[in-house]
Amino acid sequence: MKIWKINGLELTLDMEDADTAERYESAFELMMKEENETRNIAKLSQKIRAYCKIFRNLYDRIFGEGTSAKIFENVPENSAEYDRIYCDFLDFVKNQRSDSAQRKSRILAKYSPNRQQRRMKKK
Repeated sequence: MKIWKINGLELTLDMEDADTAERYESAFELMMKEENETRNIAKLSQKIRAYCKIFRNLYDRIFGEGTSAKIFENVPENSAEYDRIYCDFLDFVKNQRSDSAQRKSRILAKYSPNRQQRRMKKK
């Protein structure tokens, strides 16, 4: 579940790795900063190009320089297309985090006896 498959690519992202999580957090912080800088762009065409560039920067920061060129190969600078890919990425990360949380819950449940079992042992 640590492989994001997009447009024929397989990109590894392990959100349980501290270095990866730090890179992810930093990329999103910079993304928000860039997004604020684009608010004053008046021309729609320039705004769309700036919007798309924000996402290319995000993926390059997370996966490494040049990754966005591969992700968006044959994808027009179209905000709807970029949004589609972004939503797919966010779903991938959400599923990975959910799987991790469920695994940790199973471990805790397996090795943490419930209150009733502890009471029975005390008797």
